[in-house]
Amino acid sequence: MQKAALYTAGLIFTAGTIVHLVRLTVGLEISIGGISVPLWISYPGVVVAALLAVWMVVAAQRS
Repeated sequence: MQKAALYTAGLIFTAGTIVHLVRLTVGLEISIGGISVPLWISYPGVVVAALLAVWMVVAAQRS
């Protein structure tokens, strides 16, 4: 059960990484509550989401 949850979390973080990469590539503008979210937010978003995805998959393999 724990292994499946870790792989699922890894998949979700991978999807987040892909979304950030697409946003950076295409230059999509996002606004939340009328406030524009700067594009540079996706740079650390890619790094953090990718690291979390790798961490979850490694943890799943070790369990």
